Amino acid sequence: MPLWSPSANTPTAKVARATGGAVRVLSHQDTPALHKLLDADPVANVTVTAAVRQRGSAGPGKSRAGALILGVDGAQAGELQAACWLGSNVIPVGGDAADGELFGLAAGALRRRVSSIYGRAEPVLALFDATRWNNHREVRPNQPLMVITGAPAVEPLPGVRPSRMEENAEVERACAAMFTEELGFSPYQQGGAQYRDRIRGLIRSGHSLISVDEPSGQIIFKAEFGAVIDEVAQIQGVWVNPRWRGRGLAAPGMAAVVEYGLQLAPTVSLYVNSWNIPAVRTYERVGFRYDGAYATVLF
Repeated sequence: MPLWSPSANTPTAKVARATGGAVRVLSHQDTPALHKLLDADPVANVTVTAAVRQRGSAGPGKSRAGALILGVDGAQAGELQAACWLGSNVIPVGGDAADGELFGLAAGALRRRVSSIYGRAEPVLALFDATRWNNHREVRPNQPLMVITGAPAVEPLPGVRPSRMEENAEVERACAAMFTEELGFSPYQQGGAQYRDRIRGLIRSGHSLISVDEPSGQIIFKAEFGAVIDEVAQIQGVWVNPRWRGRGLAAPGMAAVVEYGLQLAPTVSLYVNSWNIPAVRTYERVGFRYDGAYATVLF
């Protein structure tokens, strides 16, 4: 196929050319194989599983900039060895460093703007290296992935509850404060409308939890479930208001979040920066155990 041909510039052609045909863009026909691959590691794959189940297909998104799912075929016909969600975030599914490298070559050829790469550490770091992208803000190479499947080992904080739509402004302020503290820049830099829609969606779905100081009306603790499937509910955005830190709220607050999460799924998970020793120790106290490591590259 001549490189000046229009068909040579499709995502399918770019991916095949960059990887010597080892990676391809998945289609709707690959949906059963993708579900099987995702189901092999539900804790690590919860975000992609939720997205694929919602749209019902392994095929490309409807819009021109919609997410693609890339795949490496397995040894058996109709089997996938590894996959990779490629949208505003890049998330490898299954596979090892060699698969991650192939997905990095494919992502580099497609030249999409992304906000992060995250997932199991080994393929994530190999993927990032292969892209040769040098516009990243930070690499977080070791983020313990932790799970809990039973009652928390700490007494839950009373009053932790789902936030309400009329509390949207206060919840958004707390979420933005946590985001800025954690990442070092405002979430509104990457699209204010999209960020506000995300917060409203979490509240609407019952996946935003808060504890409120009644006299002041201020949120003193909050957390969200960023991805929920039948098997796993993944916690994100854990935050204690700076005015209430040092009062022992984090572990009881997390215990309350775990209790709520176990009503959504039999396993509750999260991942945390390895350097955040107080948070790691808090999660251990609550009863979380280790399930390998994530890595995240931020752009």
